[in-house]
Amino acid sequence: MQIQTSESILKLKNPSKQEFSNKWKNYKPFVIEGVAKHWDACHKWSNDYLVQQCGNNIVNIQFYAEDFFDNYRKFSYEDGYDYINKDIPYKEYINNYVNKVNQNNNSDIRCYLPSAVFEKTFPELVADVTYPKYLNRKPLISFWHGLSSKAFSSTTVLHFDGFHNLFVQIRGKKRILLFPPSNYLSFYPPLEDSLGLADYSKVDPNYPNLELFPRFPWQDKIEVILQPGEILYIPPYWWHHVTALEENISLSFFYDVIIQDYFQQKNLLSVFLKIAPYYLYHAISSPDGMWTAIALLKSLIIPGSFTESIRQRNSQ
Repeated sequence: MQIQTSESILKLKNPSKQEFSNKWKNYKPFVIEGVAKHWDACHKWSNDYLVQQCGNNIVNIQFYAEDFFDNYRKFSYEDGYDYINKDIPYKEYINNYVNKVNQNNNSDIRCYLPSAVFEKTFPELVADVTYPKYLNRKPLISFWHGLSSKAFSSTTVLHFDGFHNLFVQIRGKKRILLFPPSNYLSFYPPLEDSLGLADYSKVDPNYPNLELFPRFPWQDKIEVILQPGEILYIPPYWWHHVTALEENISLSFFYDVIIQDYFQQKNLLSVFLKIAPYYLYHAISSPDGMWTAIALLKSLIIPGSFTESIRQRNSQ
């Protein structure tokens, strides 16, 4: 089985906007070096600093059962997400969970602070970030603070996003597995059930199972170990799986796909047209999927409408 490593992915050193655009048009992921490492966030965001600046801010923490990632029925179906959500002060998450794992790698703590809306949840930290200017649209920014021990590593299971993602590693390292969007069905989305998540896969790419998932494109895997201060560009509809290798903080800058992108970015339109019939058909029986489908279609006409819809939804 051929496995591509992080050396196989293109790396750009502090690219200009034109250099970024030239590579962006190829519809492939690449790493940007020499940009985010100069942000104040990469130098200031120690746990002590974060507690001092925004320790009383309320964050939503997810607590996972021991076998959560062992069964795709749990992580790729809406009704499988039986983890416990708790709204707690950020300093409680850092002091009672993150720091305890750092002090004892044998800890059985299994929790994660995923996808907090950055500007809303941590307004005190916004000034520490220099927003990338590669895409001419307003991003929705998600904040991720994860941990890693012998028992548990913060993980985002295999899925795709319907927008451009500039994924910035602020602290610590993450292992990211990337797969190009070849045949949508070969990623085994759970379309047979209305509660299945159409942008998620049943497959855990860490454990090849040729018997259960014979059509999965194992050979196309690209592995990236993202270092602090690096930015990974993930194109729309590219499948990716993310695992913490140590305590870490990341920011995702999500940008809407607008109609011009489908004609400027190689293969983007053909990939979208191959996915859309399955996605829309599945959405008919899924209220949440229907909301997403409508928002995505609206974004083709009104730039910024998709991320703005998410902002409004998260504020409810």
